[in-house]
Amino acid sequence: MSSPTGRAKPDIRRLLLSRRDALSEGERATYSGAICERARRLVEERCASGSIVALYAHKGSEVETAALDERLRASGFRVAYPRVVDESRVLAFFEVAIDALGATRWGLREPSADATAVAIETIAAFVVPGLAFDRAGGRMGWGKGHYDATLTAARADAECIGLAFECQVVENVPRESHDVALDAIITEVATHAVAE
Repeated sequence: MSSPTGRAKPDIRRLLLSRRDALSEGERATYSGAICERARRLVEERCASGSIVALYAHKGSEVETAALDERLRASGFRVAYPRVVDESRVLAFFEVAIDALGATRWGLREPSADATAVAIETIAAFVVPGLAFDRAGGRMGWGKGHYDATLTAARADAECIGLAFECQVVENVPRESHDVALDAIITEVATHAVAE
């Protein structure tokens, strides 16, 4: 585990994206399967069946989440996906099947505006992507602040879980006052539960 914390955030993003992109398609698929199984177990331990879990639809070399969607639904959970709405940094969530997501001009897959909306305070767990993570719950995304704003608006007891490949875990992620710490980071190697 290296520590690129002395670098500026754009440099850290480039470094960690290159690490993630260096994984082969086969490695990403295998690791994603292991990560999704660990995530399913953690959600089942920490959330009541029937709860709503917010997932993301992977983009590029992110941890793939289709298997987690399938496993959570099979275990009785409801699944919602985010949508960027207007100028708000807080994401809106919609209960929809993963194969019903449409592509945006930014290459994201999002629910349509006519999907069933889910109130953010009803979501029991948020499963989030990122570029860099640390074992203290630090997370660095693309710098738009959507997930930090969303997790700040979520209910206080909602689980916040980051999915990452082990190559994305660093010693320290630089944090600012608005950055929200995660409750757990899940990789193909381990579930890194964050002490409160």
